[in-house]
Amino acid sequence: MRWPGFREDGSLALPLDPEPLLPPAMPLRLRLDGQVLERKRELHMTLLGRDAGDALRAQLGEDRIRALFESVEWRPCGTGRYALLHKAKQEWNGPVQAWSLIEHLQAPGFAEFRYLLSQASGLVVDCGVPHATLFVAGDPYGIGLPDLVAYRACFVREVAASEVMHEPVTQR
Repeated sequence: MRWPGFREDGSLALPLDPEPLLPPAMPLRLRLDGQVLERKRELHMTLLGRDAGDALRAQLGEDRIRALFESVEWRPCGTGRYALLHKAKQEWNGPVQAWSLIEHLQAPGFAEFRYLLSQASGLVVDCGVPHATLFVAGDPYGIGLPDLVAYRACFVREVAASEVMHEPVTQR
């Protein structure tokens, strides 16, 4: 996997191929718990949020982080397990009710990378939650889940695959 580099906001995200995560049976819009969520155009797995990215770059430097990234085997794949998340995000003109539907990813490299960063830096980098945000409402960028604490605070419920996938219509 190619080094993606840090984003302008300080986060580190691994771009994902939308093909396996957004199959044709998945709609463009989805209604869950009274909210209409729209499919995201770009998919990624956030490896480090802004704060962790900034702290680790200050401690280790980008070259060392890149070397650790490149030492890990990256093959994230979808699990078919989904979660609905909600967060009131403070914006310049007041709170925005942000909703996201994520798919949990099987990504052993994610935990290994975060562990290596923690060992190399001496900073606490928790295990995080490897996921891809598939649908959003309220904020087109999603919610932002830098760590396990943030995930737990935003978790609404698990979502069954049958609530996400549309059955193909058969002609008779």
